[in-house]
Amino acid sequence: MSHSTSHLIQQQMYTRERRGIFRSTEGFDTVANSKGLDASFIKKVLHPLCVYDAPAALTARGEKQESVYPEAIHLVRTESGDVVLGRSIYKAADFTGLRSAFFTHNYVIPAGHGESPSDYKQWLNTSFVDAYDIEQGTELPELERLPGGSVFPSVDPSAVLTQLKLSEEVFKQLLYAVMMSATGRKKVYVALNVPVEAVASSAKLLLGVLYAALPYTFRNRIGFLTYALEPNSRKGIHLMFVEPFSLRPGDRNVDKDFVFDLSNNSRILNVDAEQVKQPYFDWIVRTLLGGGSPDDFFKFAEQMFTGMDAGRDLTLSSYHELITLYRIEQGERELYNERRVAVLRSLTDYLSSPDALPRKMQLNDLLLSFFDHEFDRVKDGYIPEAGLVSCFKEYYKIHTRTSENRLVEYLIRSLNNAYSARNTEAVTYIYHTIEENPSLGKAYFTKVLGNPALTKMLFIPYMDGQMKRTPDVKGLLAVVHEWGSRYIEVSANADFQLLAESALMGRLRAERKPVEAVAAIHQRLRQWDSSSAGGKLSPLEQSGLTERLQEAADRYLLTEVELKEISPDQLVQIPFFTRPDLVQWVGKLPAPLKGQAVRLIAAYDWFSTEDPEPSVLDGLEPGEIEKVQDWAYGWLPQQLAEGHFARLLPAFYRSDGTGEGILDFARLVSSIRKWAKDNDTMYRFIRWSEGQPEFATPRGGFEPAYRRALLLFFQKEGREGLHKKTLWRQYFEPANSVFKNFYLTAKRETDTSLVKTLRRFRKGGIISGIVLIIIAGTLGGLKAAGVIGSGDTPAPAAQKPVQQPVVEPTVPVKEEPTTIVTHIPNTKSTTKMVKLLFAFQTPTEQAAFKPEQLVLVGADQQEHSYENFTLAEQNDKGAIGKAGKAATGSTTPAGESIGSGSTTSDGVSSGKSTDQNGTSTGSTSGGTTTEASVEGNGVTAKKATGGTTPDATPETTANQGTGSDVEANTDANAPTEYDLKKYPYRTLLTIWQRLELNDASTVTVDGKEYPLVQVKSAD
Repeated sequence: MSHSTSHLIQQQMYTRERRGIFRSTEGFDTVANSKGLDASFIKKVLHPLCVYDAPAALTARGEKQESVYPEAIHLVRTESGDVVLGRSIYKAADFTGLRSAFFTHNYVIPAGHGESPSDYKQWLNTSFVDAYDIEQGTELPELERLPGGSVFPSVDPSAVLTQLKLSEEVFKQLLYAVMMSATGRKKVYVALNVPVEAVASSAKLLLGVLYAALPYTFRNRIGFLTYALEPNSRKGIHLMFVEPFSLRPGDRNVDKDFVFDLSNNSRILNVDAEQVKQPYFDWIVRTLLGGGSPDDFFKFAEQMFTGMDAGRDLTLSSYHELITLYRIEQGERELYNERRVAVLRSLTDYLSSPDALPRKMQLNDLLLSFFDHEFDRVKDGYIPEAGLVSCFKEYYKIHTRTSENRLVEYLIRSLNNAYSARNTEAVTYIYHTIEENPSLGKAYFTKVLGNPALTKMLFIPYMDGQMKRTPDVKGLLAVVHEWGSRYIEVSANADFQLLAESALMGRLRAERKPVEAVAAIHQRLRQWDSSSAGGKLSPLEQSGLTERLQEAADRYLLTEVELKEISPDQLVQIPFFTRPDLVQWVGKLPAPLKGQAVRLIAAYDWFSTEDPEPSVLDGLEPGEIEKVQDWAYGWLPQQLAEGHFARLLPAFYRSDGTGEGILDFARLVSSIRKWAKDNDTMYRFIRWSEGQPEFATPRGGFEPAYRRALLLFFQKEGREGLHKKTLWRQYFEPANSVFKNFYLTAKRETDTSLVKTLRRFRKGGIISGIVLIIIAGTLGGLKAAGVIGSGDTPAPAAQKPVQQPVVEPTVPVKEEPTTIVTHIPNTKSTTKMVKLLFAFQTPTEQAAFKPEQLVLVGADQQEHSYENFTLAEQNDKGAIGKAGKAATGSTTPAGESIGSGSTTSDGVSSGKSTDQNGTSTGSTSGGTTTEASVEGNGVTAKKATGGTTPDATPETTANQGTGSDVEANTDANAPTEYDLKKYPYRTLLTIWQRLELNDASTVTVDGKEYPLVQVKSAD
């Protein structure tokens, strides 16, 4: 603080004397001061200001006249708010008369001492003391006002600039630099284009013009110095006038500051030329040079800053905004048309402060007049730009009560114009403005939805845009729920419901998992219904919108999704299966959708329960049953692996529609054998089937057809389960007596030949058994020793002379493949399918045939890959039976068949038993046999490598009478035809797509290639 209690102006004088207040020896020191000044304030604040460096130009020429030297008037504001106004002058001689000195006189004006916007005039015209005699005392009086009077000479800004050779542009730049320096760290250094003797006086003239151009806030911050030998940064000094030619180019001490070297070709540094072009600088210079006064504007600006953020009055942009508003208020309305948005934004900004309306009523009136103007333009079809709409929205926040109705009408008309002009950008930003303010949005939509014409014209297009912007079904439902629950008029609007339904269908078409999406829709819609408070129906329920969306989603599934495209897990998620009115609903569907619905419902009934009835598909048309079963085949292996045995049965159920259906047991067992990963699965299925009525006879036990299928399984693949103790005990021993007897029968049927023989002879008594064992041992020893069993061993004596075989031309025997593939042509050209018959010589090969990927090379020589196809076994039971007889029957040398319990000439007992399929099994004699294959058309015979008996059987004779394979294939270039009867185990593979095949076509199954062959067959 400069003083404690006094509010008077304090004084301080400083020069070189014999002694001073703070030193007892000669030198520069304070020689006198007012009593209100604190000693520390004098030393820390005032002493640094007491300095004077004589101009180099004057000292160089030895100038002695003191009045020629420019006075250095300084004005500095302290941190406490005091103003230090002082002057330092050159003294040619000090008290000794031997050296030069300087004299400084400072006034310290306390903060708040009657400050006014025109104080700068007093500061520039204050009188100072030129010298002081310390002998008069060291105390100076306190003053009520600065000396110099109250009447000041008028300043003509235009004349001053002309005198100092300053252009309007340079003055604007200088004004900009001073204002920027007042709020920043940059200093302003000015070297005027005047003689050094006139620097101070010229500076005072220019300061008078600058102060007149500065707003009040800036006037109270600026510190200046009218003369300095060279530029140097001093605390509190913003504007410093220096000796001409002292601003040297490249001076790093000032290269970042504002430099006005007007004495050297007007070199100006670091001034933003674009900023100088702003409205305030143009207006203030034009006003001052035109002889006008800016004070009225400054008062207007002070009023507008009321209630605004601190520091707003020190921002240059604020004055650019306010000068425009001021000029418009003064009648320059064309300025509004030039910058509508900027003007409105400024108005709403200055009206946004608390209690602004009563204090700034002229701004409010101005804004309302502009709104009326813009409203009239909209009535004429004008589409307002985004900035205008945003400004009126901001004003709505300030004065909601009086502006709401007018603003809503303004927005409605603006949107109508935008829609009419198809200006989607304008529609977007206008609605964005409405959405940003909930209160405004409520007022707007209440108005629009209360008018059916406005609803159709404005709201429905708006909702269309909202729905199109949603990325998925979830987002779409959120929009529908938000608007439908917020406004009862929306959910009941027919156009809105149609729009929501259409948008939902569009989103569903983009879903990769439509079934899951529809299930989620139903779940979400149920949540809407359950969220209703107090048991009341929500607006969405009352209007029927929820039901309509559910209906749309369900119809989408029927229209767009085929049964073959979904899995059982997805199937059970389809929501419409749980509809209480399902039957009535399906009955009202169009024919194509009804068929799809029936198929889906049948499949759902099949896979939605653990134990579906085998007749679950009854009631469907044969074609529909086939489609559902074809779909199910692809998923049944998984059901089998998971132990859902009951779900397998409908795929093998056959009904003529008039009576009780039956199961295709042979196909069922065959399919399970193919699908099962191991025999254990088959064993578990057999045990499960014991408790199922479909597999049993009325008297108990398995159905005969099922028994035959099981016996075939045990004979071919499942023998281990009956004869391995651990498996027998685990699976079959625990069965009840009826089923266990069947398993025991199957076990006997699958015994080895030796065990069967022993069992037969066991009936003859112990002695017969012992004899049999001895004979068997003897025969075994002889055979091991080579005595019997050799191909060169002559026939027993009882045999007839052996007839020599007919010698026929020898031809190379082509090795036949174990598997062949042939193409079955479509019976109708319109049928879209490819049928391939895979034929195998053994059941083992057929059981191992479990294709996953099929590649065909068609007639177009292109590869076609398939993973979805159906398989069906079509085994030739007759061929299998004949093959069994040929393999198991024995023929004596006399050509007589050996029956059950008969003995060959070798003494070996040969037995034969017949299984439930009618297949003969047993052992043969040591002789070789001729295999024969009989076909309806084109009988073929292929001889065995062994010899033949003298008397051929009738079957053999018939074969020889029709020709041999050798004769049929003498042409080596003829295509090979295969006898299909030799491949009785057959699997039909069907691809549900049309593809032309020819002789060059090939089939590749899981990487293994099969050629398509021609076959000879009566089938």
